[in-house]
Amino acid sequence: MRWLKNASYLLIVIIGGGFLLLQGRSLLFPFLFAIFFSFLLIPLEKWLFKKINKKVVSIVGSLLIVLGIVGGLGFIFGYQLINIVSDMNSIQDQLKQGIEEIVMFIDANVPYVDMPADPQSMNDLIASIVQAPVQFVGSGISSSAGFLFNATLTLIYTIFLLIYKDAFKDFIMIQFAKDKRDEISSIISQSVEMIQHYLMGMVTVVIILAFLNTIGLLLIGVEHAIFWGVLAAFLVIIPYIGTTLGGLLPFLYSLATYEYTWQPMAVVIMYIVIQQIEGNFITPKIVGSSVRINPFFALIGIVILGSLMGLGGIVLAIPMMAILKLVADSIDFLKPVALLMDKDLMKKRHLFFAKYDREDYRFSSLMKEEADRR
Repeated sequence: MRWLKNASYLLIVIIGGGFLLLQGRSLLFPFLFAIFFSFLLIPLEKWLFKKINKKVVSIVGSLLIVLGIVGGLGFIFGYQLINIVSDMNSIQDQLKQGIEEIVMFIDANVPYVDMPADPQSMNDLIASIVQAPVQFVGSGISSSAGFLFNATLTLIYTIFLLIYKDAFKDFIMIQFAKDKRDEISSIISQSVEMIQHYLMGMVTVVIILAFLNTIGLLLIGVEHAIFWGVLAAFLVIIPYIGTTLGGLLPFLYSLATYEYTWQPMAVVIMYIVIQQIEGNFITPKIVGSSVRINPFFALIGIVILGSLMGLGGIVLAIPMMAILKLVADSIDFLKPVALLMDKDLMKKRHLFFAKYDREDYRFSSLMKEEADRR
């Protein structure tokens, strides 16, 4: 019965860790973002260090460069957002009228879809459609227990992580036996390289999509095209739902402000075409195979981290699951788990019996080893 005792210990650790993660999410959120942000800054910081040869100056300089770019974009966004909000009251009735026309069209032309007939239910449906995207983004920001506080804390964490990154690596290394340190060092290096490739790839994808979205909206004649185009590009970092949300917002705005009846439909067609190009050509070519997680485990990570940390957890889910897969692939008895998470699972499923159908790859072997030690 010793294996049952060990299994109970493992279950207690998992439940306890989940409870602490849930209770401490407001503190963990900026720390996790700081880790990934520091990964993104490492190449720029190393380049500045070669030029300046002063660690603190290169770290602060790299932060200031990135913050300057983000601040410039934030100023442009803020200015256009103020204009959009000031126009909202005047276009609200037109927006409701446009959505009502769409609802009536669906009710008349799409079979097996029943739309509410009474005015009150119709108004409630229209209000929920209008408010849903804004509420989603707003809840993601507000759920982080103070956006400005977390942003400041993230920057402070990032500075210290960049200063002490080598010392943190040494601390991790001494936690393992000497014969395991080369393997652990390889895992750390691969994790950093993978996350850097993924983050830089996503930044490149966002820049390309911002350009394509903005040009398309300008050609269609949508007001504030730069704002909507760049916003939709940034939302692509939210897996699965970001691209849909990015197209829905300018569609609703064009529906409320269109000069020609074809403009809202043109916006929808434009985003569908760009999404297909992004999903089939841009992202695979740029991001490539840096993150090889199948959609099922990606969805599990999104649901769990999204429940724990809100919108920030959704954004971090894919790279965190990728690190988990990399670690699992480096530990013998967890290699079947890494295979289960692989993007090409169905092509490689034969390996479960061909390669991993042995006692040392089963979870029960871990329990037996612990029992033998005792």
